[in-house]
Order: sequence, then structure tokens, then C-alpha cells
Amino acid sequence: MIVEKMTDLIGNTPMMRIPDHVTGLKNISLYAKLEMMNPFGSVKDRTVWGMIRDDLDRISAGGMTIYENSSGNTAKSLAAIASSHGLKFKLVSALKKVREQKEILQILGADIEEIVNASNCFDPSDPNDPQYLIEKTVRDNPGKAYFPSQFTNEKNPAYHEETTAQEILNDLSSVHFFFGGLGTTGSSLGIANRFRKDNPSFKAIGVTAQTGHFIPGIRNMAQMMESTMFQKDYYDRIYPLSEVDALEGMMRLSRECAILCGPSSGANFIAAIRHLREIDASITEPCNAVFIVCDRLEWYISYVQERMPEIFGHKELESPLYKFDSSQIDIVPSVKSIDLEDWMAQNQRALIVDTRVPQSFDLFHIPGSMNMPEEIFEKWIVTDNPVSKDTPVMFVCAIGERSRHFAAYLSQRGYKAYNLEGGIMSWVDLGMAA
Repeated sequence: MIVEKMTDLIGNTPMMRIPDHVTGLKNISLYAKLEMMNPFGSVKDRTVWGMIRDDLDRISAGGMTIYENSSGNTAKSLAAIASSHGLKFKLVSALKKVREQKEILQILGADIEEIVNASNCFDPSDPNDPQYLIEKTVRDNPGKAYFPSQFTNEKNPAYHEETTAQEILNDLSSVHFFFGGLGTTGSSLGIANRFRKDNPSFKAIGVTAQTGHFIPGIRNMAQMMESTMFQKDYYDRIYPLSEVDALEGMMRLSRECAILCGPSSGANFIAAIRHLREIDASITEPCNAVFIVCDRLEWYISYVQERMPEIFGHKELESPLYKFDSSQIDIVPSVKSIDLEDWMAQNQRALIVDTRVPQSFDLFHIPGSMNMPEEIFEKWIVTDNPVSKDTPVMFVCAIGERSRHFAAYLSQRGYKAYNLEGGIMSWVDLGMAA
């Protein structure tokens, strides 16, 4: 087969039936839609192509720069397509990225701007929010900045309804259950729209990350507010999963099915197995279920190394952070910013650890606090004795979400850990940074 350009290879991905001995199902057939086999390695190849294909000539003729807010795969697809058409691409993002994803973007020549003060939860009133900053750039530079806006662009779900869903129906005729990780929600929304037209009893199941857990490509419920396409009631059930769940699913698909996929695909698989096993015995007629294999394993080697070093011949972590149960997060005591000064006076030996990036820390920080960026902090916190158990430790992040998770983890291990409620932004809002 000869093609003229790589975008000719987007779509028409195969499906694989997951063997019964892997699923443990008797009445439901589970299929994996292998979106990892798109040319740039992910389901986002379709999303990007559906959004920008009709505008490429206009972008090129106007010498426009393409902007996007992305944590990985969408940016990678945009960078590849832009580069091959001689176009400029700039990524503006706040969310944490996996090292390999960022390195690929650098190889492709993308201009990367990471917003150091933005929170991981969308806030349209936040002047540091990437979505807001890009929209402002477009307004201030008419005809020079092009913003596909994957979180708001109706072409995102429409293209998945037109292509991804139709390809699945061409293979299966009918689908009863669909499982998709929720990021922009474009793929799951578009695919489910198409399936519902043919099958009124169809069920759509969404997959999210538990609060405090980082599953690349999948957001937690608080972060879902960034996507105007997200409709909670649209899903018959939503599974919040942990990093442990995602890695378990990824390893099973890789080792038992030879599907070399990333952690978001693993999360989709685990959600499917858990849900379908609950109802399998009650199914009286054969049913089809489908989940998306979002992307490839190669992008996530460092992610796996940090969490499962034993696979690579290193010492297994005794109390790894990624295995911490978020349901126990309420065990951590929190201190409000307005009470912080009194708390510090009562705990003069306390250690205050700020996990934001150095640029944010330099802009403003609590006097006497130490800066330990999250990438370093996560390696320190899981060591045998990160700090004396007699020393009170206050954890600080941007909005108090990740720091609460860290503090709860150490509290469970018997340390005197505290969280600054509302994060450094609550402290700033009180005028303490002036």
C-alpha cells in the first residue's frame, strides 16, 4: 500500500476480540478498538484531523500559528501534522506531562509553554488558565493564531461519531456497552451518540482518575469542568480508578494479549472487566462490549519505571505513593490559610514543603518554606524515613488537591502531616503574598 501523506493513515483501525480466558466472561464479547495503530500513535490523531483538516489551507495562507491546550497526545498529533505542513505549533498547558511525551514534542519542533501558576482545575476567571490565555491570544492577534480548542470544538465528537463509531458498527453491527476514558470527552461522546441511535438499550460507561491519582490522558472529576462537552448524566456509570488499576490493566493487556498500550487503555480495560463481570450472569442473549485502546506503551516507560521499578530489576518500593487509597484522604488534618500563622507559632519546628515548580515558588511562597518540585518530591516521600516522625510537616501546592493527597499518604504511615487547605492560592487571596 502506498500513501501520499501520513494523514492518509488516520482511521480504519482494527479491532481485537479479547479472549474469554482473559475476560472471564461467558455471555458478553469484549473488543478492543486499537486506536494505538493510528499513524501518530493515539486516538487523538482522529480528534486533531477532524478539527483542522478543513482549515489547513487557511492556516498556511495566513501564516498562522496553531495553539492548543493539551497534556500529551493531542499536542503530539498537532505537532506532527503542523510540522509536515510547514506550520508552527505552540502548546500551552498546565497539566503534568509524561517525560517521553514532552520529548517527542521537542523532537517535532513544538514550542512548549507550561503555565507555572495555573491550577489543574479549569477556572475561566483565572488569568493563568491555559484555555483563557490561548483565547486571549486569538482575540489579540486576529488572523495570526489558530485555536482548534479540543475541549469545546464540536468537530471533536462529530468526527468520532462519523468515523470511529461507524468503523466499530461495520465490524460488529451492534454494540451494547462502550467504555471510554474521559479527558475532553469528545471521543466517548461522539461514539456513544452513534451507538444510541441504533440501540436504545446501549450503555455508555465513563472512566476517570481518582482524586490525587495521575493517569495520563484521563482526568478526575474536578478537572472535567474544563471540557464544555462533558455531560455527567450522559454516562450510565462513571468509574473513578487509581494508578494501580490503570497499571494492572496495562500490564494485563500487554502480557496476556500482546496489546502494547498505555495506562489509560489499561484503565478502560479494568473498568470494562469489573462492570461486565457484575452483569454477565444476568445476560440472556449475546452482547458486544467495546473499549478504546488509546495509545502506545512506548510513551510511558518513565511513568512505569517510577511506579514499578522491580520490573526493570530495581528494588520494589515498600510503600509506593501510587498505591495509596484515595478513599482515606480524609485522615489528613488541614490548616486554613487564615490560621496558618498561629499554626506555625505552635509548631516552630515544623517543615513546610511547597511542591510547586521553582518559577511559581519564586513568585510567592510562605516565608520559611522549602521548595521541592513534585517530580523530586514524589521520589523523596516514598523513602524509608523522609522526615522524623516527631516533626510536623505542612504540604503546600497550588490549590491544595495534590498536597492533601501527599499529606494523607504520610499520615497513614504515622507521620505528623498537614495540608494547607485551598493551597497557596488561598494564602495569596488573603493578601499574604503582598
